[in-house]
Amino acid sequence: MRFQKPRAAAAVLVLAGLSYCGSAAAETFGDFAGFIDLYHQPWAELETTVTVDDESVGGKVDGDGYGIKGLLKISEHIALDGEYQTSEFDGSADRDNYRVGGGYYWRYFGVSADYINESIDDDRADTNDTTADGYGLFLRTSWLGIKGVAFTGAVGYLRLDRGGNEYDGFEYNVGLDVRLNDYLGLFADYRSSDLGYQNVDLKISEARAGLRLVF
Repeated sequence: MRFQKPRAAAAVLVLAGLSYCGSAAAETFGDFAGFIDLYHQPWAELETTVTVDDESVGGKVDGDGYGIKGLLKISEHIALDGEYQTSEFDGSADRDNYRVGGGYYWRYFGVSADYINESIDDDRADTNDTTADGYGLFLRTSWLGIKGVAFTGAVGYLRLDRGGNEYDGFEYNVGLDVRLNDYLGLFADYRSSDLGYQNVDLKISEARAGLRLVF
């Protein structure tokens, strides 16, 4: 399926959707300075809908990828975070993105803000203007289910600019963190992002799973 340039470029904007799965882990799992996650994205789905004269048309395309993300505590309640992720969708589109930011966390909740940068390489596009950037604002939570296992969640608002076009919308994430010992853990999550610009609506759904290195 061939997506028009605005839809193809906007689609990659929402793939980053930083979710480092709850930074209240300091209380949930004990004291630590930070962690690094190495992960695989085995499944991602992009759904695009364009509405013209009250009629909607669209389609879906699948992809996968991998990435690295992490968190570093700089005080009892303040932490820095970052993520790099690359994905490839069926067809000719490849995407690279990164996010950096920080937040304030207390007990089981936290708030954070991130700078977002997205870049797409699409052989079908007729322009080299493939970069978009903006910000995301997030409310996060992490709750201990049983010893060593935590349920995580996040909701956020994204606003990204590409060539003067403002794409914005909401994102949510649910996940599971498993602590194997003081230094190793596993995580898995599901994330969904919805962005819109004028008559273009985009929905990204993705699953990620990986290894957590705690320090």
